[in-house]
Amino acid sequence: MEPLGQHLKQNKDFQKRLEKIKKDTLNHKEVKAFLDEHQSELTNEIIETDLDQLQAYKDQSKCCEKCASYSKCINFVKGHVPELYIENDHIKTRYLPCPNKIEYDERKFESNLVTSFQMPEETLKATIKDIYVDNESRMTIIKKAMEICNKIVAGEDTKGLYVHGPFGTGKSYILGAISNQLKLKKQPSTIIYLPEFIRVLKNGFNDGSFSDRFESAREAKVLMLDDIGAEELTPWVRDEILGPLLHYRMVHKLPTFFSSNFNFDELEFHLSKTRQGAEITKASRIMERIKTITEDYELEGKNYRA
Repeated sequence: MEPLGQHLKQNKDFQKRLEKIKKDTLNHKEVKAFLDEHQSELTNEIIETDLDQLQAYKDQSKCCEKCASYSKCINFVKGHVPELYIENDHIKTRYLPCPNKIEYDERKFESNLVTSFQMPEETLKATIKDIYVDNESRMTIIKKAMEICNKIVAGEDTKGLYVHGPFGTGKSYILGAISNQLKLKKQPSTIIYLPEFIRVLKNGFNDGSFSDRFESAREAKVLMLDDIGAEELTPWVRDEILGPLLHYRMVHKLPTFFSSNFNFDELEFHLSKTRQGAEITKASRIMERIKTITEDYELEGKNYRA
């Protein structure tokens, strides 16, 4: 059994520590400011009862001064700063987003504005100002792209672009630049390398991802399909993927952009040829949807990849 003297000494030490904690808490600059501001509402009993709230408030970061970043936040509620208030004769704490949290959320929001699938990094970093303007066709497309971006931001109905031309002229780069221009205005877009996307959709029947992938593309606020015509064409691709996707976007007036090495006539010919033979009517139906939702522009110029 513990000697009475030792017990009293330990109890006395505990009381000293408790008194020191209380003194440090009540003399803390921010706690003291709160108590002074609300002195007419507070009693010694309330302060004693809710001392733990005051102590917890004292030990936390108020303006991220104790936190190097959002990921290294020390507060009880990550990314939030405490604020004391009085309710029903009790001191309580609510938590508000801190500057680091607000900055983190903003960066996360912006990183999600451009959703991409199998697109090169240089395309995803493209900007309107970096597009080469060395002929009239390129200037015309840039002006039209800016006009369409402004309409999208304003919430106006608008057609997208169907940009076609030779290899290496920068068609994909222009789609990436449009995505980033929309990003600057906080508008989301999805840019997809179509041939690889179709291949992954096929595999989606095995892993259960088909519906989610297809719907995310079909319902994207702004959709960009890069390199249409380069995909391996089958009746399934044309009639079960491209057809329903384009029909949905046409009916819902969702801005859609394309890049292709084919002009409209060449793409229609491509869409009509499958292993089952020529199917001109089905190809024409797809082309009517593309023509309804886009404006056709040829991108001239040299091969910048050469």
